[in-house]
Amino acid sequence: MSFSWDEEIYLCPSCLTPGGEPGACPECGNARVGCRPGDPDDPCRKPIIDAQGRVLTRAPLWWLRYTVTQLTNYMQDE
Repeated sequence: MSFSWDEEIYLCPSCLTPGGEPGACPECGNARVGCRPGDPDDPCRKPIIDAQGRVLTRAPLWWLRYTVTQLTNYMQDE
């Protein structure tokens, strides 16, 4: 299976059920969020790490930008 990292994937922000197209999540009914996770070596695939090397989040940066944008921006500015 070939996959281009420019393609958009869709995830439910509540239960993380994936899908290939936008629309309601079949599990919980919430609208799926469209995301582009980037290339395998793209820094957006890593969690937020502070200047001391401590991992501040478990989720990758691309997901945080789509789900908690203001909090992500705040954490990156600190």
